[in-house]
Amino acid sequence: MEVRTVTCPEHGEQQMTFVCSHLADSLQSGESVGFFWHADPENPRGDAWCQACEDYAAANGGEWNEKTEIFAKVTVLCGACYDRVKEISGF
Repeated sequence: MEVRTVTCPEHGEQQMTFVCSHLADSLQSGESVGFFWHADPENPRGDAWCQACEDYAAANGGEWNEKTEIFAKVTVLCGACYDRVKEISGF
């Protein structure tokens, strides 16, 4: 697996990860919004989303598609920020 990187102002060069905007916002609020992720044995930082996105996807056919991705407003986080979001969520 090719690991793509991103430069974070706080953590420097890190693995690039993708999360919903609600998870990214939890870095500022410090409040858990739930944490779901795509399990991939080759990538311990799989794409992640919150409870609201999980509920929205379930109510809209249960699959990720253009509609659910618009709701999620997928954004990039560095690996260290991803780990912090996961920690905020109790994992």
